[in-house]
Amino acid sequence: MTADNVAQTVLVLGGYGFFGHRICAALARNPALRVLIAGRDITRATTAARSLGLPPEQAVCLNAQAPDLANYLRRLQVDILIHTAGPFQGQDYTVARAAIDAGCHYIDLADGREFVAGITALDVAAKEHGLTITSGASSVPALSSAVVDRYLPEFERLDAIRIGISSGARAPGLATVRGVFSYAGKPVRVLQDGSWATAFGWRGLERHQFPSPLGRRWLGTCEVPDLDVLRSATRPPRQSPFKRVLQVILAI
Repeated sequence: MTADNVAQTVLVLGGYGFFGHRICAALARNPALRVLIAGRDITRATTAARSLGLPPEQAVCLNAQAPDLANYLRRLQVDILIHTAGPFQGQDYTVARAAIDAGCHYIDLADGREFVAGITALDVAAKEHGLTITSGASSVPALSSAVVDRYLPEFERLDAIRIGISSGARAPGLATVRGVFSYAGKPVRVLQDGSWATAFGWRGLERHQFPSPLGRRWLGTCEVPDLDVLRSATRPPRQSPFKRVLQVILAI
């Protein structure tokens, strides 16, 4: 609970979706949080709330593109907004800007390269309001970057990073599928041998042997934030001379 013993209100936009519902399920177990399941379909939101043992009033109908979104967040007294309503490829920062205007923290599950890289445009406004605005809390770049951060100090020199991600046993949601196929066949700017080069989305297929139980899977080039994030984040682990030739090959 907060200092005045009032639960923090967390609104999950897209809370009845593939990832949003799992986030809501985890948050609903915390008695210090009041979880609002939000989306355009109030029926689905209400069904999701009931499945988690939440009262129906914690299901809210919300249009992410509504011009009065900030006012709506204020009326709901939202402290934290979690944006899971992808795909983020092609989205703007309407939701994040509304969160800043409403005075609530913001985090999203974006894996769109341009979307994640461009979130820095909101940095000044967020700091002026004392808010945290976080983008990319997804498999990429959040988890992939965490692995690099964990092992980077063990390297005198880092020449290449290869990331392969494969889906689990259950098929991903429609938004995820739309996102990862949005750049199929399109040019992708990649760093190879220290220089920028052009690859093409979902080309360059290769087979990779994952540990059991995944086994062999096809991998293809993907346009994800890591292609920029890892290049700017990796740096010498010690003060010794360090030559970085970073090559990032993303595949799903």
